[in-house]
Amino acid sequence: MKKNPGFQWAAAISLLILWLHPSSLVAQPASTSGQVLARVNGTSISDEDLAWETGQLKAEMIRRNTPLTDTQLSALQPQLMENLIERELLFQDARQRKIRASDKWVDAALADLKGQLERVSSLQKYLADSGMTLPQLKSRLAKGVVVERLLRQEIVRTIEVSEAEMRAFYRDHPGLFAVGDRIRARQILIAPRGATEAAREEALQKIQALQKRIEEGEDFATLALMYSDGPSRAYAGDIGYLTRDELVAPFADAAFALAPGQVSGVVETRFGYHLIKLLERIPADPPNFWEAQGEIARILRREKETVIINNYVASLKKKAAIELLRAPL
Repeated sequence: MKKNPGFQWAAAISLLILWLHPSSLVAQPASTSGQVLARVNGTSISDEDLAWETGQLKAEMIRRNTPLTDTQLSALQPQLMENLIERELLFQDARQRKIRASDKWVDAALADLKGQLERVSSLQKYLADSGMTLPQLKSRLAKGVVVERLLRQEIVRTIEVSEAEMRAFYRDHPGLFAVGDRIRARQILIAPRGATEAAREEALQKIQALQKRIEEGEDFATLALMYSDGPSRAYAGDIGYLTRDELVAPFADAAFALAPGQVSGVVETRFGYHLIKLLERIPADPPNFWEAQGEIARILRREKETVIINNYVASLKKKAAIELLRAPL
């Protein structure tokens, strides 16, 4: 199914309300330091909590190849603050219902996040981008698991999507199913060993030397196994089958311009310097209703979940004592 480029900014907003996404469904621990911004039934939410929330959104959007600018993150501060309040209300409700998170569930949530990160990043980079330590992330995931169980147990398990609803959606949204070509490619990535200009120059010289060796007839896959950085090195640089939307823009532009068997020039992205060899191109073939049915069901369930969860949170707010002490900066 096609990812509509017009929804790139909306993706940041939708991330704020996707309650069932393990890495975003997190309620903050009560702060022991920092300036208190709000209290929810006596539990403090501080500027440190807001910084963690902002950092995790920043890291998540980097992972999705849609990084947010400082201006965009600043504009989202009021919404992020509202999310903190709402998730604290849900967590408190879950505790009253004696819902707890076992270590096994928390470990599973962390493993799921690691799996999502494997293709483009690492857990260490994700933590660095978010400004959190691993214990802080696990604490947030633990509370997220509790809230997720509350929502599944009390709210969303009764949601149903009919075939008639799915067929109507498929009929009324033809643009969503206009898929793009997929490619399979290998890459050699040389990542700078630091943020200095000297480190970038060293990485550039290294990739240029590898480019020359390929031009002289050496095997691309062998050189990828020997020298490439990142997870794809273990697969001789093979990054699998991907659409344009699943790749960062400079890499996608270069890869999709190649013919099978052709090797690109040096391509620079925020990850470093790349050489790309196109292995295969698969022309687009829009899915029929039965092929798209699973994705349509997920979309419609999520829409219904959002409505029900918003109503549930609104009911909790009516009964809660919420003090807004300072506006987020």
